[in-house]
Amino acid sequence: MLKLIAALLGAAVMATGAAYADKLTLDRVFSDPPLSGPGAKGVRLSPDGNSVTWIKPRVENSSITDLWIADVAGGEPRRLIDAMALIAKDRPVSEEEKTRRERQGIQTSGVVDYQWDEQGKFILVPVEGDLWLYTLASNATRRLTETSAGEIDAKVSPRGGYVSFVRNDNLVIMPAAGGAEVKITTDGSELKSWATAEYIAQEEMSRYTGYWWSPDDTRIALTHVDQTTVDVVPRPDVNATGAVVVNQRYPRVGRPNAVVELWIHSLKDGKKIKVDLGANTDIYLARVAWARDGKSLYVQREARDQRKLDLLQVDPATGKSKVILTETSPHWIELTDDFRPLRSGNFLWSSERSGYRHLYLYRGNGEPIRQVTSGDWPVDEISGVDEEARTVFFGASLSSPLERHLYEVSFGAPKAPRQLTSGQGWWTGEV
Repeated sequence: MLKLIAALLGAAVMATGAAYADKLTLDRVFSDPPLSGPGAKGVRLSPDGNSVTWIKPRVENSSITDLWIADVAGGEPRRLIDAMALIAKDRPVSEEEKTRRERQGIQTSGVVDYQWDEQGKFILVPVEGDLWLYTLASNATRRLTETSAGEIDAKVSPRGGYVSFVRNDNLVIMPAAGGAEVKITTDGSELKSWATAEYIAQEEMSRYTGYWWSPDDTRIALTHVDQTTVDVVPRPDVNATGAVVVNQRYPRVGRPNAVVELWIHSLKDGKKIKVDLGANTDIYLARVAWARDGKSLYVQREARDQRKLDLLQVDPATGKSKVILTETSPHWIELTDDFRPLRSGNFLWSSERSGYRHLYLYRGNGEPIRQVTSGDWPVDEISGVDEEARTVFFGASLSSPLERHLYEVSFGAPKAPRQLTSGQGWWTGEV
């Protein structure tokens, strides 16, 4: 599948270059279609593995992107969602959405993001500040919101029961099947916001969300961010239409950071419980993830000097926590997204404690089981997990730093990794 996609893209690039080889001008370089040929972003497999979806620029205007789908078994790709049919005319993008897009490197409009629910029933699509839900069974797209305020960080809950989003610094949910909105929080503001990722989380730690659904749709872990002590710094904003000075809350070195709390909201009774993150509030909330059974919440808490990272196991019924694993470095801890909770209650973890990043298997309480990979080479990142086969897929440069391949290795028994990709190049994968 990967080879076929690469061959098609390569052919398109060569064809585009040949068509304009005799009249390449500055206007042509910056006009549509792009000289580099068609590109695919946000490539994802459907939960059942039968389809692949991606975001594709329009031929006549590459600044606007649509959502496309194709069957893995073969057949012609088709456009699933036409952004032009959904974009509201003369509606500006909110400043919050502009900031998120800038930090995520998004430079287009239309369908710039989307999310499958874990059951494979829906695809949630934010388009220029409003939300749309595509239902696979009916092949229909339904508008969920139509407000002057923008909805950001939209998600479908794991079981597909709810759609959630942040509006005006508060968390809101609604039934996916239709129904009234429910405001999980109401007192959020620019300086004291709910369910948002603060500047450092987005800019420096690649954490773009501030809330996490439990696997059974019954609870939501969400942040409360207090920026009242963060310095206001003038920032020049220069673009094609001119320049303005923006006064921005910016956490300068050695000055106060935002104070981030973590709470757990119960949909059953509407109550919120504060998570015990420790007495020191000058820390970073680096990562948050639920256990597969929803009985534990795992929090990665990092010291401000970024030389110590604690993994906390939290009881969602009480908010009480305990440190079950700690990573330290005399220099700097690099954050990853390699924490993978398993149905067995165990979890996978990556660490540089040996001098190279490698994978480890732990019990849910932090008790080590075994080291999964080893050697004088680093694991780049976990690409996926097959729990039935007890196999983890990862990217790494084992033989040469000039190449990156995909590998699989058993986490159930000690085995050497098996290379899945071949030929020279830099391979990434969606498993």
